[in-house]
Amino acid sequence: MIRFEQTEDGTGLLLDYMPENQDGSWIRELLAENGEASLSARIFFVTNEQWIEDEDSDRFVFRIGTIANSYFRIDREVLGINFDLAIHTSINLERKIFAAERNIAIFRRFNEFGLSQLTIGGDAEGALPTEVFRLLLRKFPNTYELNSYAKARISSIIRNHLPIENDYKVRYENYLNTKDSYQGSEPQLSYAPYEFQKFADLTEKIETMLENGESYNEARWQDEILQVVLLLFPRYIRAFKEGPVNDSWANTTRRVDFLLVDASGFIDVIEIKKPSDQHSVTPNDYRGNHVPQRELAGTIMQVEKYLYHFNRWGELGERKLNEKYGSKLPQGLEIKIVNPTGLIIMGRDNNLTNDQKNDFEVIRRKYRNVVDIMTYDDLVRRLKVIRDQHRQIQGS
Repeated sequence: MIRFEQTEDGTGLLLDYMPENQDGSWIRELLAENGEASLSARIFFVTNEQWIEDEDSDRFVFRIGTIANSYFRIDREVLGINFDLAIHTSINLERKIFAAERNIAIFRRFNEFGLSQLTIGGDAEGALPTEVFRLLLRKFPNTYELNSYAKARISSIIRNHLPIENDYKVRYENYLNTKDSYQGSEPQLSYAPYEFQKFADLTEKIETMLENGESYNEARWQDEILQVVLLLFPRYIRAFKEGPVNDSWANTTRRVDFLLVDASGFIDVIEIKKPSDQHSVTPNDYRGNHVPQRELAGTIMQVEKYLYHFNRWGELGERKLNEKYGSKLPQGLEIKIVNPTGLIIMGRDNNLTNDQKNDFEVIRRKYRNVVDIMTYDDLVRRLKVIRDQHRQIQGS
């Protein structure tokens, strides 16, 4: 049995130990022969110098630290630690604070973190809050968890080779799901006000541009729409205007509107067309179908050919693109050509009939695996949905 007490003058911390189910002769022998002894399954280490003689031969008292400024300060050697430990006096000292199940020495686990000082509780600067320390104690694995983990490791190895009846890996995962989990910050909630304002501004910007389209030339229109696209699709980190691609058929170099590079270095292609009064699909149907207008069909064909030439260009193309753009990318990032896709932004759909909209959707889905076709009304709708979502998160 272990108890922690104070010296009569209140300046010293004592460990009062009485062996269970045996006399204390073995402690006396160890202290006499080695000058030190380990107690309570090697959780505490004490020495002759710390031993306070007691008339009761089966009761041993050791001075293991000091008390000052409302903190217990325990000698490093007693716990086998390499940092200074201070525990606030509001915390009741008992064995379970120092030892987890299977006699795991809790504070010795902190040796691996390079600490010079660990203060628990109280209002000292840098102190670990008491509730956090209590949580840490609860998080130490119990016997059931350790046994379950061992069984899960074995089960995960043999279940693909043997017809086992009990899958302990699944049981262990189900058990972990029942335990309290660490809860970190909530970035979506924290950034919702900023994201709401950002997408509200972008929505207003696109709507204003559409109302005053005649004020923009083609190049300026493309540049401003591209900035919105990069914010709407944050996986892309750079966009290069008039990106080259080798046309091996015609033995010439073609230029795409913009070459997009994502955070892994993979490229895609985007074509941005200033909207005109012409619809994307024919106003009159042909055998019950509204077919793509010439501008839409031509742009789709153009982008598909770009993608085809990029894939044929392969490793040689990667070297050429890295030579041209490598210095403008983050250090260590290289351009890669692996089945690039295309994005077309053009036209309006606000004045289409329901039949036209349905046929236009059929056209878009036909090319979806290679080219995504987005109208400017699509762009505005997406921005509004994201804006409203962040407004809802902000208000929750």
